[in-house]
Amino acid sequence: MPAVQPYETMISSVSFHPFLSHLPIALYIGALGLLYKNRAQKNTLSGQAASFNLSLGFIGAAMADFTGMISADINLTPNVEVEGHQGYSFLFTCLIGVATVYSFTRANTQTAVGVYIAGFLALCASAFSGYLLAFPPHL
Repeated sequence: MPAVQPYETMISSVSFHPFLSHLPIALYIGALGLLYKNRAQKNTLSGQAASFNLSLGFIGAAMADFTGMISADINLTPNVEVEGHQGYSFLFTCLIGVATVYSFTRANTQTAVGVYIAGFLALCASAFSGYLLAFPPHL
């Protein structure tokens, strides 16, 4: 199998995954900041903005998952490397969905904060594994 150049996996004429995958990351981190502000200052407007960010982030994560599955079928990346990233991404998508529901219903409960933290850890694992797919260290 020929060596893959680092930028060949990031820019593809067929896959939109590299462009859509950054949207849920930014929206989730922004929502966490707004939720922190909501909890510290009891500001309902920032809580509503956080719920909106999480809603859009959930939609963006679902779109990134879908385009990532299509991209994995097109590229010649080994399945073992791709499946780890897909697992973390699916976990993050599930957790951002649960976090969205909590943000609308019980945003500041202890369980909600645990879901937010678990979502952030899944986001970090997904982003790092995606980074390793785009820029393999063995080149």
